[in-house]
Amino acid sequence: MIVDVHTHIGWYPDHWSEEAAQEALASKLVKMKQSGGEVHSAHLDLHSYDSRPEDHWEAAGPADKVVVFGIQAEPTGIVVPNRLVAEYVATHPEKLIGWASVNPTAPDAIDQLTHCVEDLGLEGLKLGPTYQHFDPTDRTYWEFFRKCAGYGIPTIWHQGTTFPSRARLRWALPLQLEDVAMEFPELRMIIAHLGHPWEEDVVALIRKSPNMYADISAVHYRPWRYWQAMVTAMEYGVDHKLLLASDYPSGTITNVINGLRRINDIVEGTRLPTIPEEIQDAIIYENWRRPFPEWE
Repeated sequence: MIVDVHTHIGWYPDHWSEEAAQEALASKLVKMKQSGGEVHSAHLDLHSYDSRPEDHWEAAGPADKVVVFGIQAEPTGIVVPNRLVAEYVATHPEKLIGWASVNPTAPDAIDQLTHCVEDLGLEGLKLGPTYQHFDPTDRTYWEFFRKCAGYGIPTIWHQGTTFPSRARLRWALPLQLEDVAMEFPELRMIIAHLGHPWEEDVVALIRKSPNMYADISAVHYRPWRYWQAMVTAMEYGVDHKLLLASDYPSGTITNVINGLRRINDIVEGTRLPTIPEEIQDAIIYENWRRPFPEWE
């Protein structure tokens, strides 16, 4: 079974501040050029970053289960309503799994989380300290994380670089999640995008944290870094903790799988190590089973 653990719905024009929208378009232009396309900025408008339900559903086609969320990140100008996620996943409950996003800095953060889980039926949580402007080592938020652990919901964290100028990269370093993982060992945590460009730190962190994983979305655009990160994960024995993900609409599950299948191209003809096909197969078809046995 193929599971995509990282996709977005929303990002409509009214979900962005003007500054965040322009920076998002610039970032998308760079990614399209990296993918080999001849693209001009005039060909893009804010709607080109939309993740509309009909487009999301079409892109999700090859996957059997798909995690869907938005993000609540007022400090960086991106706010996607959790109700939008809940309404969309309700149209295809056999395949779509809706997760919430709550900013832990909100005065009513615990109440929001309760509403998302108990009223909207959302089953996980998206967090991004760099976007939401919170220090993940600050014990002020421990009660919020305790509530997550109590619900038994998984969490996905954007701990890595990003493009918005208002993002706070000092809170994006993956190792800052160590205290949360140690305080709440039962809390399932996924670090998005292999924590790029701090992939080595992510490998070290998921190695020592039993309930921590990483997804491979949005890293195949940079073949050399991708290959290095995957070899490091393999050599440290944590390749079984890497999860398939697309980061739609930034990518699709099809191009992520294709990128994984081509990971060894960059070292072809050399004596450098390669990622065996069985490890690739496990990432595509099997690795989700350990963190998400309920999806069997």
